[in-house]
Amino acid sequence: MLCLLPSDGAKMKTRLQLGGIAAVVCALCYIIGFTMILVVMPDINIDGEQRLQAILSQPRLIQSWYFIIFVVFGMALLLLNRSLYRPAGEEVGQWQLIGALIGYVWAAYVFAIGFISVLTIEYLTHLTPAETDETWPAILAIQTGLGDGVEWIGGIWMLVINISLYCQRSVPRALSVAGARTGLIGMLTLYPPLAAAGGAFGLLQIGWFCWLGRLLLKQKMPVLPA
Repeated sequence: MLCLLPSDGAKMKTRLQLGGIAAVVCALCYIIGFTMILVVMPDINIDGEQRLQAILSQPRLIQSWYFIIFVVFGMALLLLNRSLYRPAGEEVGQWQLIGALIGYVWAAYVFAIGFISVLTIEYLTHLTPAETDETWPAILAIQTGLGDGVEWIGGIWMLVINISLYCQRSVPRALSVAGARTGLIGMLTLYPPLAAAGGAFGLLQIGWFCWLGRLLLKQKMPVLPA
């Protein structure tokens, strides 16, 4: 997947380094997300009413949190997705092409839920209590509907992109196997009784992003023939 022609060395080096930074940023976004849910404001993830109260009590904090875990993560994901993809003029495998496309879909999902979450908080803070009670269920339904799709689409991306990495021998086999297993766990969240697998998916992704980011930053990616 990460083939390199000698004349393109500097450009590819820069792209891999940017991809490494992006992978580390993705991991940091997950860490910030878990820290908020588990330590800073655990009531935001209990139920709709508790989330509303948390939003109204700390709107700027939660806006910043949503911006980081969705919008910043989405931008980093796009950059990482691009760094793992050969230039358009080169022959690419089907797994790589599908993985790149799914990566863009996943980024679109996180951007959508991120901007909706950030902007609706601003809207809620200007409503009367009666208007808030009437409007909040619709906002929560949209947030939940989009948010619940983030993990399983991310799981599909993890599975496909790691199959591509495995086939191309671009990274250690242990990394691609671990990433594929992580992807399968993320896909389980599509089944409501297994929604809790999203937590395990996020934790495992932190390790995968850090491992991949280290390889990209240190240029420890083998150069393969086209």
